[in-house]
Amino acid sequence: MRVDVHAHLFPASYLELLDELRGDGGAGTSQVRGLGGGDGARELRMRLAAMDAVGVDVQLLSTCPQLPYTGDPTAAVEAARCANVMSARVVADHPDRFRALATLPLPHVLASVDELSRAMEEDGMPGAAVGTSILGRPLSSPDFEPMFAVLNRRRAVLFVHPVGDSAGSPLMQASGLDWVIGHTVEVATALLQLFRAGLTEKYPDVRIVVPYMGGFLPFLIQRLDLCRDHYLPVGSPSAGQLMRRVMYDTANPLPAALRLTVEAVGAERLLLGTDYPFEQGPSLRDHVEYILAAGLPDHQAKAIIDLNAAAMLGTPR
Repeated sequence: MRVDVHAHLFPASYLELLDELRGDGGAGTSQVRGLGGGDGARELRMRLAAMDAVGVDVQLLSTCPQLPYTGDPTAAVEAARCANVMSARVVADHPDRFRALATLPLPHVLASVDELSRAMEEDGMPGAAVGTSILGRPLSSPDFEPMFAVLNRRRAVLFVHPVGDSAGSPLMQASGLDWVIGHTVEVATALLQLFRAGLTEKYPDVRIVVPYMGGFLPFLIQRLDLCRDHYLPVGSPSAGQLMRRVMYDTANPLPAALRLTVEAVGAERLLLGTDYPFEQGPSLRDHVEYILAAGLPDHQAKAIIDLNAAAMLGTPR
């Protein structure tokens, strides 16, 4: 079964709530309106047709990077619940084509734990999607550890997606590079922060998935190991070892990058990801077909494109 783990859903009622929450007149949600990522009947028909055209059987939906992160706990919970109710409705209407990850009302960790538990138990969601940072705080902050404890107990999926702040770099943002290279910096930074905090070791049953093949980390795996004393605690496994314990999506359609990542972390750690609806048409097709044309052994290409993600989602709890 061909499962795309990196697909976005932007329910209309959820975006309206975010506009109210942010008070910016819709500026923050304007980048995703009109892309075809909504929950209306026409947009869903377009989505299903696009999936059929490239042979994708199931999309794993998330609302990232449109996240309800705010200091107001009531507003955050209301928006997160709206996102999850709307996402669950799409899944219920098309149970053979979609699964969804929960949106959480971070930074309010107890409310997030409650909503995560509700979404997994009542809506059958396999886990949650979160940002690489939360209102400027790293995902690895000790404040968020109760969330990791619950994710670990439930063997849940945790998809970690960029929020668009270039890991706090105003230089990248001022240069217009936030979604060019900034997103990969966010992914790489968040993953190394999780390693440094020891969270992937302490909570090994959280099934962490990061997009874009981990940013640039596979390219730097030897340097990361040589410099381990600068950022990893004493006694920690090396970055290379830690990287082989999380999952990566393939939304970076460069055959050489795919071959390198397979060599660095193993084909069993890679999952098909397309970044729909940001990628559509020929680009969407390329995000799928390049895996089969990258020169990998057939069994590795087959595992990445058709088997790994289905196996990961096969036993939701």
